[in-house]
Amino acid sequence: MATFKSNSYEGRYLQLTITESVNVKANTSTLTWTLQCLGGSVNYYSTAPTTVTINGTVVYSKGATSWDSKVFPAAKGSTSGTITVAHGSDGKKSITVGFSTRVYYSTEQEYGGSMTLTNIDRTAPTVTLATSNITASSVKITVTASTTANRWWYSTNGGSSWVEFNSTDGTSKEYTITGLTPNTSYSIQVCARKKTNDVDGYSSKTSVKTLGGSVIYSVSAFTADAATAKITMSVTVYNTSYTHTLVIKNGSTTILTITGLSLSNGSNTITLTAAQRSTVLAAMSALKSFTGTFTLTTYSGTTQIGTASEKTATVQTTSANSAPTFTAFTFEDSNATAVGVTGNNQILIQNISTLKLTLTAATAKNGATISSYSVVAGSKTASGTTTTITVGTLPDKGTVPVIVTAIDSRGYTTAVTVNITVLEYEGINITEYTMRRVNEVEDTTQVTIGGDITPVTIGGVNKNSLRYLYYRYRKTSDSSYGSYTDITSYTEYDDSGFNFKSDEWLSLDADYSYYVQFLVTDKLTSDTVTITVPQGTPLLALRRKKVGINKREPAAALDVDGSVMMNGFNVLGLVAALDGTEDLNNLVAGGIYTQALNANASTDKHYPKAIAGFLEVMANPSGYIMQRYTAYDNSAVYVRTRYDNKWYAWKSVTLTTV
Repeated sequence: MATFKSNSYEGRYLQLTITESVNVKANTSTLTWTLQCLGGSVNYYSTAPTTVTINGTVVYSKGATSWDSKVFPAAKGSTSGTITVAHGSDGKKSITVGFSTRVYYSTEQEYGGSMTLTNIDRTAPTVTLATSNITASSVKITVTASTTANRWWYSTNGGSSWVEFNSTDGTSKEYTITGLTPNTSYSIQVCARKKTNDVDGYSSKTSVKTLGGSVIYSVSAFTADAATAKITMSVTVYNTSYTHTLVIKNGSTTILTITGLSLSNGSNTITLTAAQRSTVLAAMSALKSFTGTFTLTTYSGTTQIGTASEKTATVQTTSANSAPTFTAFTFEDSNATAVGVTGNNQILIQNISTLKLTLTAATAKNGATISSYSVVAGSKTASGTTTTITVGTLPDKGTVPVIVTAIDSRGYTTAVTVNITVLEYEGINITEYTMRRVNEVEDTTQVTIGGDITPVTIGGVNKNSLRYLYYRYRKTSDSSYGSYTDITSYTEYDDSGFNFKSDEWLSLDADYSYYVQFLVTDKLTSDTVTITVPQGTPLLALRRKKVGINKREPAAALDVDGSVMMNGFNVLGLVAALDGTEDLNNLVAGGIYTQALNANASTDKHYPKAIAGFLEVMANPSGYIMQRYTAYDNSAVYVRTRYDNKWYAWKSVTLTTV
């Protein structure tokens, strides 16, 4: 309480009394002020204007009052009122009081001053938070206050928004926050309001992550064709009461879905049922392995918990478990001619017999199918999709391994090997043949023809021999041959060869040339050769005003087919047209040569210049050689010589146009 008095006149004065009533929760004080006119023996005195100001607010104001008005404050009495003042945030407050008045002729002055109000408790309670029982969708909070609180809140977003969960008195509260999202982090903070002053206290923020779906950390390689197919994976499980669905995919294709799995934290082994194993293997019918995606989804009842977790691992089969079953095959020579010689279809002849295989059908395993069979018979290969495969003739001889491999849709294989006997054989072959006219001019011909026969020996007995030797002929101007004539009975032969020879044989008109064709066969093969028999060529042919030497029809007074020599040396004449391969250093025989192309006249081939022309070569018995080269355009004549096996440089003679 505070009291302020004015100066008195003859005992009369004015008094201001202020009392305080505190509202702690509102952090305010209600001030009741009373203004009284007291003292003196006279009932009425004039007063000057009177004003009361509290905390800057005028709560009372009245002008000058004459004594004869007989009203307050000229008359004794009192007046009162209230004003509410807010305290500072710390609960403290000091106010100023203004009291201005004067009684009759007393001195006028300000009678107010300062007033310190009651210090209100504004301290916040100390609040602590503990969390427990975290689940996928809830967390239990325990809130403790340092003093009694009557209202309680929590925030899951670090104080951005609040939820009141209790409004009863106490120093601690427990509450389970529900409806949270699994596998999600929350910033939890709590608030308690102090009962005595309604001041809120806040705890520190605590990060809490709700439990999520189980997490796969690793998956071991999964061997789907094992007798007992098992998936082993390491999993972090937050709640063992949850169930799980495991999906295995190859790329975007779902291979297998397993539902209702109960897993423990750590290593888990899932044993597939026979049906599940078959499902996986059927999806892998053409795959040895693939990189599978293992996706684990967690459920509480039918509600998915959190997000799915996934890892990749190899899903595989093995040759040991899945290679096809293939046990046997048989073989035979399907060439009737060859079998007719050997008398046994289990013995083959090199390059003649036809190897045919009959397979016992292979059986695929674990969802695969048999896709094909491959055959390697010595150096020969073949393949097929049925159990009958014709390999064909074999170029190998002796003991030949035949390997048949069954191949399934995954590429797994199983092979069976059988050794077969292949007898060495080469087809009958004409190795030598000549045929000429007697004296190169007569109708009567001479002939020699012979060749090799390969014996086919079985049990020490040769099964092969010469069957026949035929011939036929036609004029080279005719289009067709006559019939074959058999001369087998005139032919000498044994197990290894044949020979036919006659010095006076077929008569062919000497005025014509002929093709004579021979055909020889053994029991397996045949061979042919065609010999050209030219017209008869007389050494000397006399015609009207013409003489031919080795020429049936001379074209000049003297027409010679062959080189003409004098004193042991060639008489100069045209020898050859040169291409681009000859080196002029090697042309040392006398004669005339021509070069038609500049491009062929290379200086690398020792031409004097890269230009077409004529080359004349002259030689003497001592080895002295002279070459003369005339350019085709008459631009120059070049001469060089060789002496003592050494060529000297070309010398040129320039030609002038006349």
